[in-house]
Amino acid sequence: MRENTGGFTLGGLATTLDAEVLHVSGDPIPGLFAAGRCTAGLAAWGYASGVSLGDGSFYGRRAGRSAAKG
Repeated sequence: MRENTGGFTLGGLATTLDAEVLHVSGDPIPGLFAAGRCTAGLAAWGYASGVSLGDGSFYGRRAGRSAAKG
């Protein structure tokens, strides 16, 4: 019998609501956007299929709109 072990991270790139990646100073880095698992999401052992769809589609759309604005 295996012991239960937890393996997850809470973190990733800090972003604005428009998916702009933030510098450690707190300012957006011009032209750098993030979406999906790299955006401060939750990933864990026993990952359930589809968990990333929500943040991937939300931030992907926001990043695309922000990038299109220039």
